[in-house]
Amino acid sequence: AGAAMAGNSEDAPLLPTHEPRTPQFLKLPSMLKPVMQTVLSFSAAACVLLSLQNSAYTLLRRYSAGVLKERASSQAILAVGEMIKLCFSLCMVRREQQREASRPQPGGLGVGWLLHTLYRLSLTSATMAVPALIFLAMNLLSFVALRRISASAFTLIQQSKIVFTAVLSRLLLNKALSMARWRALLTLLFAVLIICNQTGPSAGACAESSKEAAAQAFGLEQARTYAVGVAAVATEAALSGLSNVYFEKVLKSTTLSLWERNVQLAAYSLLIYVPMAYGAPPFSLLRGWSPLTALVAALGALGGILIGLVLKHCDSIVKNLALSTAIITTAVLDAAYFGGPMNLPIVAAAGTVIVSIINYAEAP
Repeated sequence: AGAAMAGNSEDAPLLPTHEPRTPQFLKLPSMLKPVMQTVLSFSAAACVLLSLQNSAYTLLRRYSAGVLKERASSQAILAVGEMIKLCFSLCMVRREQQREASRPQPGGLGVGWLLHTLYRLSLTSATMAVPALIFLAMNLLSFVALRRISASAFTLIQQSKIVFTAVLSRLLLNKALSMARWRALLTLLFAVLIICNQTGPSAGACAESSKEAAAQAFGLEQARTYAVGVAAVATEAALSGLSNVYFEKVLKSTTLSLWERNVQLAAYSLLIYVPMAYGAPPFSLLRGWSPLTALVAALGALGGILIGLVLKHCDSIVKNLALSTAIITTAVLDAAYFGGPMNLPIVAAAGTVIVSIINYAEAP
């Protein structure tokens, strides 16, 4: 018996008799567990993706329109982006209806289903005409701005949309904000004003060059170009706040799904963008395109899809907070590759923007 026991002992695998313990350095502190659960949630993932998309979209638009001076029209880029978004949204509507076994599918899920779905959604699409027009103005203004100011200045000034969103959320959605949040928004606004001052044409350079009329005229033209760019992005930020609040109210007070609303929005946008693309130089939808142009259009479509997801599962202020995390990436890459402005006041103002956003998020 003893030999048998010895044999069994030798044949047994050399495994510890107790359950292995996780090394201490791999253990998460208890205070971080709720944070990790939040980070891994669906809405947080959508926010992270939206932040990355926004940074890449801004930088590539600046590179395409402001550096390479590509000839593809902004209306054509937006139209192709809306086509991508329309096709994707229709696929998601089809997938949702396939999951609803109790819901009849007229014409199956082929051409008959497509025609029936488009007709059904057209009957309740009037509310989406307003955001379609607002998004049209916003998108065109963003291209105007990125042809005239750097990507980092555009991204930082654009954060003023948080202020517009908060004010309009209070007025239209009756969302009360604490004094701590209003202070954070005011600090954010002051930081944006500093950035506007620092990223503009140098006053000293203009003064030195004033000895020559041609150089002075060039300095004035630079100042005028910069003013147009800042005005465009500021207007775009105000319209962004309005569209965010309106779209959030529509999404959360309707029986239609997010993807059905996206179909309506994309359809209205196409009715606007396609005629504009053929009515402006180069008078064609795809003339002057490059692989970079196609990537910009795809990123624009992805942004619209992600924004809808974030608005459905969070709210418009959280969406703006997510987009604001792209500030650092955009500013650093713009300075490194596109010669964007970067000095101590800009770094301090950018840090102030980020701290203001964090203070806003953590305020009661």
